[in-house]
Amino acid sequence: MRRAVIAVISAATLALAGPAVADEVEDSISEALSAYRNKDYSAAKQALDYASQLIAQKNAEGLTAALPAPLAGWTAEDAETQDAAAVMFGGIRAARTYEKGDVNVEIQIMADSPLLATWMPMLSNSAVAAAMGKVTKIGKQRALQTKDGQIILVVNNRFLVMISGSASMEDKTAYAAAINFDTLETL
Repeated sequence: MRRAVIAVISAATLALAGPAVADEVEDSISEALSAYRNKDYSAAKQALDYASQLIAQKNAEGLTAALPAPLAGWTAEDAETQDAAAVMFGGIRAARTYEKGDVNVEIQIMADSPLLATWMPMLSNSAVAAAMGKVTKIGKQRALQTKDGQIILVVNNRFLVMISGSASMEDKTAYAAAINFDTLETL
């Protein structure tokens, strides 16, 4: 009988407690709304800023799905992500470094970055792009192979992809082709 009572009390407690793990974004937004209704605008802004950072982190984690697996014979570090607060030029960023012997390739994908405003006109203007390097296509994506050995792409007018490193242009191009552009277009 005692075990039955304990079981009922435990079940009731769990039912009333709701989900064990709450969504931090929703909690922060609720906190902001409560603070706003109480005219505590500073606390409301802080809670919304925190919710915004959490959402940016989730977006950055989504970018990592577009980064390719290491190509044959290569190894890769874990992808790293940064949100707007950590990226010097705003937006969100995911990056991964690939190595083969003493050469490397780094792929950076930036979303919602003010740098896009700089690169889009340059890539759209053939004369400007040609002065910076060689305009080419990687799959369906227009790309610029710069004179200093980078590959730069703008995807879906929202993502800036930069591929750099000490590896050959052939290796960088192979990595550029391995990026999951379909994933980027759905984000």
